Amino acid sequence: MRKVRIGIVGVGIQGEQQLKSFKTIEHAEVLAVADLNEKRAREIGEKYGVPRIYADFQDLAKDPDIEAVSVCTPDHLHTEPALTALENNKHLLIEKPLATSVADAQKIVVEASKRSLKLMVNFSNRWSPPFRLAKDAIEAGGIGRIVNAYARLSDTIYVPTEMIKWSDRTNVLWFLGSHVFDLLRWLFKDEAKKVFGVSGSTVLRERGVQTPDFYQTIIEFRSGITAVMENSWILPRGEPFIVDFKMEIFGDRGAVRIDRTHHGSIRIVNEHRMMFPDVYILPSEDVSVFLRAGLESFVNCLIQDSNPPVTGEDGLVVTRVISAIIKSSETGMPVEIS
Repeated sequence: MRKVRIGIVGVGIQGEQQLKSFKTIEHAEVLAVADLNEKRAREIGEKYGVPRIYADFQDLAKDPDIEAVSVCTPDHLHTEPALTALENNKHLLIEKPLATSVADAQKIVVEASKRSLKLMVNFSNRWSPPFRLAKDAIEAGGIGRIVNAYARLSDTIYVPTEMIKWSDRTNVLWFLGSHVFDLLRWLFKDEAKKVFGVSGSTVLRERGVQTPDFYQTIIEFRSGITAVMENSWILPRGEPFIVDFKMEIFGDRGAVRIDRTHHGSIRIVNEHRMMFPDVYILPSEDVSVFLRAGLESFVNCLIQDSNPPVTGEDGLVVTRVISAIIKSSETGMPVEIS
């Protein structure tokens, strides 16, 4: 079976993590990396044995030996490298969110469709073992008809003040909330009907970071399910983990509770018993197992000429809903999703 030759644009935290993961996938070869910080690009390239280093993503996109491009740039800098890759007839993997405006997300989706190119948005939590088990339980009817849900994905204040240098060009909804909404939509097989969001902006602004501290959101789905979503960037530094990630889904005959923070567990409860499926990942794993699984799915869809498991249209829906939540928080009014 042939290898898919890949170029990665942006070799920050996520770009390097992807590079490590692709190196473990038999039918993938990272042929090139590009980063505006040429020194960083060369360091990462040499560290992982990448043969071609570019300071300009346009040069990488024009490389005739590259079949697919993965865009790992900051949230607000996805559109230009994505469109450039597509215009050079490269298949595209793009980190979430697809784009931070509906107009830009539409441009990317239209360009990929026009050229019959594969476009996958890397909502990697779809491959996380607890969430896959949750989906299996829901689809098997194990908790009955879903009624409501609660989800929390937040970071300590270290993330927007130190870990990323561009936090004032995005917000915690794009950075974290996009993951959560995609999971809810995927788990429920349902679309958002209406959203109502509130936000607060005090703590980070006092530290010179011009982005909201948190968003709290109510999402009404077309089926009648209601979900509450919380995303914060101001958890105290003393937290034992940088990320706090929990989800609870309640049905009329049971519930699913997921704790991705402390031990990666899932608890499934029905009318007769409580179960703790085994989802533990060995600490010796060098790369995130579910990140690798998502990337391998992208590689396989190119080899097999099949549809990506997460499409550009999926990414567009998420961008549309996150944009609506932001609008709601700014106007103080619920926003209908068209």
